[in-house]
Amino acid sequence: MSDEKIIVDSQNRKFRIPNPIRLTKAPDDIRIARKSSPWKIYFSMIGTVLPAFFLLYTSLFIIVGIMDSNPIMTLSGSLCSLPLLFIILRLYRPRLIHVKLASPSVKGQYLHPLPSGGSLQTDMKTELKRYIIRDDSVLDLPPTNQLWFVFISVVLTGIIISVLFFSQSTELFGVLLFVIIAIPLWLIGFSLPVLAWWGTSTQSLGLPTKRRDAESWLLAGMASAFPAFIFNSFAAPAIIPSTFPLWASDLCLLAISAPFCEEIFKGIAVALFLPSIKGPKHGFQVGFTVGLGFALIENFQYIGISLMGGPLGITITILIRGIGSIPGHAVWAAVTGTALGWLVKETDFKTKLEWYANSWSQDAVDFIEGAGIDFDGDGDLSGYDGSDISFNSILEKNNSDSVKTNSPWLLLDNSGQIFDQFEIKNFSKSNNLSNDGLSTTSSSLLPSGMVPPKSISMAIVLAILGHSFWNATSYLSYFIPASYGLGETYSSLISIIWTLILILSILFIANQLLKGIKILDSNNTND
Repeated sequence: MSDEKIIVDSQNRKFRIPNPIRLTKAPDDIRIARKSSPWKIYFSMIGTVLPAFFLLYTSLFIIVGIMDSNPIMTLSGSLCSLPLLFIILRLYRPRLIHVKLASPSVKGQYLHPLPSGGSLQTDMKTELKRYIIRDDSVLDLPPTNQLWFVFISVVLTGIIISVLFFSQSTELFGVLLFVIIAIPLWLIGFSLPVLAWWGTSTQSLGLPTKRRDAESWLLAGMASAFPAFIFNSFAAPAIIPSTFPLWASDLCLLAISAPFCEEIFKGIAVALFLPSIKGPKHGFQVGFTVGLGFALIENFQYIGISLMGGPLGITITILIRGIGSIPGHAVWAAVTGTALGWLVKETDFKTKLEWYANSWSQDAVDFIEGAGIDFDGDGDLSGYDGSDISFNSILEKNNSDSVKTNSPWLLLDNSGQIFDQFEIKNFSKSNNLSNDGLSTTSSSLLPSGMVPPKSISMAIVLAILGHSFWNATSYLSYFIPASYGLGETYSSLISIIWTLILILSILFIANQLLKGIKILDSNNTND
């Protein structure tokens, strides 16, 4: 009778209602599929970056208030930050799924009560089982050709509006059209290139990725922009000597301060995921996504400011940042991530981390019980009583876990067929990927590419130097011609030509690194 309850109606009739089936542990071989919604993550990304950007400035009020001993400003910044922080945390809260599985059984029932109310009715006798599982659905991104097509369409739209804007016969129509689509152009222009590069890198690497992991990397990249912004706003200007002329101060900020602090903070953001990074290829993916998250916050500001320059200004900014600055941030962070991936792969970092954590927890229990507190509740003060976990046992466990390659989550297309968007389509089908991110394809089948350094210090230095070269030469490409009296027109032309060279260079580097990371892993499958 404990599994059912009695209900008496107004006519004193009794009804025996069974209680809902209790939750049980989900089996290891459970397979779950959901319909593909590739554009859903785009709107989720937009919904995150807007409060994150405003949180950047409300937190600035807090810091300025503390520095100026202004409690009103500090309190105002805190009150404005709380709802923004709540929105971000709510968007990225852990998602749980209630699975109800009815299997045919002669001992089953036709009607199964549900805890939320109502019941599940089946045509045959079934046995119902209920599980609560974490939403580990795979990353579902739009096809890259769709993303780049929309990006090109946005740029062409901006060019058309610019032509109408500067033509005397259609100037009024161009102004009205720009006013109508300025905000959509801004929102699409700052975010869509990030999604396009995200999709390109994900498909190129071919690593099955959980959506919650990818979103965590992207959010970490956004968060790394906060300390970088604070450093560039307060610490860097204070370090530069006041005797420097304006051009030298600007050059120091662009070529030294910004690359140093931004790459360091992006590297720290990547390092937060060290326990979950499986190898250099996975580290490259984490770093690339962190860099995209950083670029997302930066893009929002730069493209928003470019609205003041009219349709031509915002179009040029969208184009330059979309195919230049965004992959630049991603590439340099990916170089750092690859080095961190090598650290994990070659030093059994995860195993050492778990072993140290177990050792410290045992020492903590011994210390607490030595102080007279029964921490483990076993009725004595003997300290840690469990069995010692050896380093080799943890290593064996992690190696056995890495063999599990099948993801329990699948994607369904519109026709209900299972598809794998992580399949590398430009390589032979013999290219098999293991769970640790290492490819088993012969290196002779892979094109040549650049290989990032293994040393973490070298990787960070390379990232800083690459970032610094971009910023410094971009600034000097206009300043030097102008200082020699070439005039605004010729100086701008030289600057545009040099910017195009930089863009082509970063695109080449990004392409070669994406190729090189495959060779890097395929040549080290036995490491």
